[in-house]
Amino acid sequence: MKTEQSPLFVPVFWEGDGFKILDETLLPWRIDYIPARNLSDALGAVKEMKTRAFGQVLTFFYAAALLARGESGRSGAALKQRLGRLADEFIEVRPTFDFTGLAAYFEPWFAALPDGKEAGSFFEGKIHELIAGIVQLRVQRAKIAAELLPDPCRLLTHCNVSGEFAAIAHCRREMGKEIRAIATETRPYFQGSRLSAWEMAEAGVAVEVIPDSAVAQVMARGEINAVLVGADRVAKNGDIVNKVGTYPIAVVAKEYGVPFYALVQEPGGLESGAEVEIEERPASELFLLEGRPVWDREIAGRYPAFDVTPAALITRLIGFDRGYTPEEFRQKYRPAPVVPKEKKSAGALLLYGAPKRSSYVSLARALKLEKAEHILVPEMRPELTGLAEVAKNLGAQNIPVEIISDNMMGTFFAQGAIRRLYLFCEVGADGPAGACGSLLAVLLARAHGVPVELLASEPGVSAPLDRDVSTFMGRRVMADGVGVHPIEKEIVPWALFRESEAGA
Repeated sequence: MKTEQSPLFVPVFWEGDGFKILDETLLPWRIDYIPARNLSDALGAVKEMKTRAFGQVLTFFYAAALLARGESGRSGAALKQRLGRLADEFIEVRPTFDFTGLAAYFEPWFAALPDGKEAGSFFEGKIHELIAGIVQLRVQRAKIAAELLPDPCRLLTHCNVSGEFAAIAHCRREMGKEIRAIATETRPYFQGSRLSAWEMAEAGVAVEVIPDSAVAQVMARGEINAVLVGADRVAKNGDIVNKVGTYPIAVVAKEYGVPFYALVQEPGGLESGAEVEIEERPASELFLLEGRPVWDREIAGRYPAFDVTPAALITRLIGFDRGYTPEEFRQKYRPAPVVPKEKKSAGALLLYGAPKRSSYVSLARALKLEKAEHILVPEMRPELTGLAEVAKNLGAQNIPVEIISDNMMGTFFAQGAIRRLYLFCEVGADGPAGACGSLLAVLLARAHGVPVELLASEPGVSAPLDRDVSTFMGRRVMADGVGVHPIEKEIVPWALFRESEAGA
């Protein structure tokens, strides 16, 4: 199988006396590579999100190769000491990723170092051999995934798996199996619309993009029959850690009986997802596009970059050798018992929809009555109603507010940080009707036992800069050849509220 169809499949490559890193923040408009001639270049690319997923694996190993070359002529002990610090240096810039697990490859190489062999060149050669092997394993995993997915496949993807979605599509074509895809845009870096949708369109897949908030809508309509995501880390018990927004998709997939698949690697020493430190990135990144700010007003926000999806929500974990049920995965890796972390006390109210002007004073009172610290407001893509209207009006009432991307709601529910959901909607015979994302918010609230309060919404807001996911703050974020999936106002069935009451 050819992998050249997507530069993301091997986004970092060795050249001359260093290596080059594909600048993923410039895709799909420009294919450009960042030269890495030293460790500082490598760390900077990872920290600034220029590379991620498989790219940061390659960057780590090639940085080690540079260090090995720099230690040429010195003893193996000196190189071992230097490489021993490398994982910590990478963890400092991306704390959630398992660089310690990558560094574990080095230990047996020191034990195998032939007598009299110069350590630097030996290690550099072993690193190049390892990378070639990993690339072949990814080809193999793509074939396994292509076989496991239903036929025909109506796939939902989230974020990006460094060219593997396109590789899977090529495998499906060779197998004579059909695949169509819907990609979440994956805020705030748009890895779905800029990377996944682009590479799949380039591979000849019919692909459309939805806002992150629309995942419940498309599954409720029956438009999806499989979900496939990557995993930055997998634990021995089958939990995965992936781009924020993965967990709420898994919750919704379970609700609608849609199989949820995850591409995984070896778990290393990680026993459960509860052990992972979730990286919190600067909130200013919510309002950046191609590294430049697009929002001229200062506003507080939160950006947890990852979330944990429990094994109970996963249908198959697709490794380099085969697909595993979570139980089979646990039997293979035998996790130790883990004491669950204590959840944070609920300190926030979550607001979804556009409140009436008269409601903002009531919200200020509700904040005090609930003894909550602030109100969390999702952006509410594509129109950005939460950012452009709701947060502005809350601020005018001096109500403490934090903006989050729509795909972050699940993280705060899972942490136990949300005390109540205020859903602004129009009440009808079939259920409350609200903005895209209302169904997702209610399903998450129900899954976590959080009460939902229904309030009347503002019938109209000012004309938005973005009417669909093709633009962000008026600037295009999608490549040619990628479709915009139609989304609608959502009706949340009354049955969901009755079931919640019965469960309570």
